[in-house]
Amino acid sequence: MKTMHYPIHLHWSEEDAEWVATSPAWPGLSAPDEDQREAVSGLQQAIDLATEANLDAGRPVPEAPTVEDLRTAAPVLKISALAAMSGIPAQTLHSKLRRGGRLAPAEAAALHNALASVRLALH
Repeated sequence: MKTMHYPIHLHWSEEDAEWVATSPAWPGLSAPDEDQREAVSGLQQAIDLATEANLDAGRPVPEAPTVEDLRTAAPVLKISALAAMSGIPAQTLHSKLRRGGRLAPAEAAALHNALASVRLALH
């Protein structure tokens, strides 16, 4: 099975007194734990299981944003602002969009998180 890289959000739950890992690509999945790394690891395991279950059942599996997704959305996005929000140098992002270059998993996750922070998604 191909390993997919998804953005992960980690936050502290005062109510449960533990860390909770979630991913905007997989609404409904979460992994709580007292240890941050264990919460992230638990979410990655849950994502792997959900991916396998979806593939077995013939259901779609969420994908990380691609350069083509950004090209499609470019007319309504300010690319330099998106680059700043995601921590990717603007010139790098502009260059990848012009040339059709691939996004590294960390870049895709950073872009997904930046879009999610303003309640936008490319899929």
